[in-house]
Amino acid sequence: MLLRAMLLMLMFFAVPVFADERFVHVERTQIPTRKRIEYFGVKYAVQWTFYLTTQYETIQDHGSFRNWQKNPLSPHFDRDNFENNVIRHTLAGASYYLFYRSRGYSESQAFLWSNLSSLAFEFTIETFTERPSYQDLALTPTLGTVAGIGAEKLSAYFHEKKVLPGRILGFLFNPYSVLPRASYEFRAIPVIREGHFGALLEWRY
Repeated sequence: MLLRAMLLMLMFFAVPVFADERFVHVERTQIPTRKRIEYFGVKYAVQWTFYLTTQYETIQDHGSFRNWQKNPLSPHFDRDNFENNVIRHTLAGASYYLFYRSRGYSESQAFLWSNLSSLAFEFTIETFTERPSYQDLALTPTLGTVAGIGAEKLSAYFHEKKVLPGRILGFLFNPYSVLPRASYEFRAIPVIREGHFGALLEWRY
């Protein structure tokens, strides 16, 4: 089989071209199942730790193994206040989303796994003291993903300033960007600037 090379287009054009360094998310196209289970397990362990340390008094007053048995079978619409239903659960959902993004997940994958983490919390952890909440199951991953996307973009914006205050703000908006092997890095990205010229050369085989 002959390999033919044909020059399709050689066109010099007066478009401004410049390479700028951006702080970007690097998606991992292939994440082994073992790693996915490991990441989910790490987040699950953090959920347990957070619950046991922040809800100690509630567990003492209302927790029981009987609740663990019956509560998962009777989810309901809770009557929690706005702060708990919206603000706290949005922050929790954003934490799930940003964690999975730091492991290389795409936005849609991070949203999916945020839903799974929310389900795990509602049906296997919080049931020790209360019934699963329909609002929490819907709002935690949904609002959390929206907030997480915004936080990730703000984090990248401040990281790109490359000054200490900016880097600190970048880590504050996305603490998971400081984790070992986090899927974020600086990359040279072509951007349009005035006063620069380039050439487009395309080959097809």
